[in-house]
Amino acid sequence: MKKRWEGLSFPPFVGDGPVASLRSRAECRWQPPGEGWVKLNFDGASRGNLRHAGIRCSVHNWECKEIATLASPVGIKTNNWAELMALVEGLQLCRKIRVKNLDIEGDLTIIVNALRKSSMPNWRLNDLLSKAIDLCKVFDRFTVNHIYKKGNKRKERR
Repeated sequence: MKKRWEGLSFPPFVGDGPVASLRSRAECRWQPPGEGWVKLNFDGASRGNLRHAGIRCSVHNWECKEIATLASPVGIKTNNWAELMALVEGLQLCRKIRVKNLDIEGDLTIIVNALRKSSMPNWRLNDLLSKAIDLCKVFDRFTVNHIYKKGNKRKERR
């Protein structure tokens, strides 16, 4: 049985509620960044809580060309840890290739909101999140956007 909590709303930056969320998810598509910008998409996954996990991050320029990618198993970890590690690895990759203007997209709302606010939720992964926030500061400009899982990868053109 689900318990209804008074005043509980959907996480900020995601949508206005169930109808908007369903429509947003259905229409979600990867879009290239603006001219002069680079987009980092990151994702992590685990086959359960504390199971085999992996990370993926990809970097594309405004012409939709993939300029860097990374995918790797990371051992026995949680899904949230894998998502956060994918972001950290992606940010380090972007720093290494000297990106100046970075558009970051991910599908885990807690990470997106923490980066947008540069604040820490009460979370046991705060050390890793703090590292991600510090890495964002090396770029001249950056934006952070939530994207639904369906749109968190670039579709190949045929």
